Amino acid sequence: MHESVKLRWRQYSLDERSLLSNPDLSGFLLGVKMKPMVFVKAAMSLDGKIATKTGESQWISNVKSREYVHQLRAEYDAICVGVQTVILDNPRLTIRQNGNESSHYRMVLDTRGRIPLECNLLNDAFKHLTIVFTTELIPKEIEENIKSKGVKLIKLKLNNNRIDLNDWLIESEKCGITSIFVEGGGEVIASMLKAEVVDKIAVAIAPIIIGGKDAKGFVAGDGIEHLKDAIQLENPTIKWFDEDCVLEYNIKKRERI
Repeated sequence: MHESVKLRWRQYSLDERSLLSNPDLSGFLLGVKMKPMVFVKAAMSLDGKIATKTGESQWISNVKSREYVHQLRAEYDAICVGVQTVILDNPRLTIRQNGNESSHYRMVLDTRGRIPLECNLLNDAFKHLTIVFTTELIPKEIEENIKSKGVKLIKLKLNNNRIDLNDWLIESEKCGITSIFVEGGGEVIASMLKAEVVDKIAVAIAPIIIGGKDAKGFVAGDGIEHLKDAIQLENPTIKWFDEDCVLEYNIKKRERI
């Protein structure tokens, strides 16, 4: 892609993407690239916990709602988690449907190179589809070990000693990725919401109560001080999978003055 082409930081809906694929608009689209669509998903208890105080999270949601998650995964170019999720759960982030397992791109956001070198994402049959997004803070030895496994590693800019999420989207777009399905954890979700890079959000609510001030919630971070600063949601849909309820919303974009 030509270096002078700039990314248009407009958050497009799926309907708008269909419209913009119209060849009659090719003149308008000349030189314009869209940022990847970001869809955040989490499974939580009725009281908003994504794990117990010991970190146990498998499984909060039921079988049917987890099957729905695999259906959603199949609709996105990439599945993304933070490194803490890899450390705690060692996920595969594959798509399992009808007894078959496949994979799209699998992303790990890892500012300091903490990803376990023995984890599934760096060693399984789909490791060539794993991308580790990191920064200059990664130890050289860890970087070389990851690359030696045939895994793609991309260094991003820093923003307050964390991965710059706008740079993450720019580099993802360069990889040909147009949509990203984010599965946590709470700190990653909080950072993405704060950076205003999320387009859509879904929560699977299980009919259980976990409790505990030390049990992790759906959204971590520092939170807000005033309700006027709360993130607004719109266009709700609801799906039921036996006793599990899945709520989906679009993120309402803040007005720019």
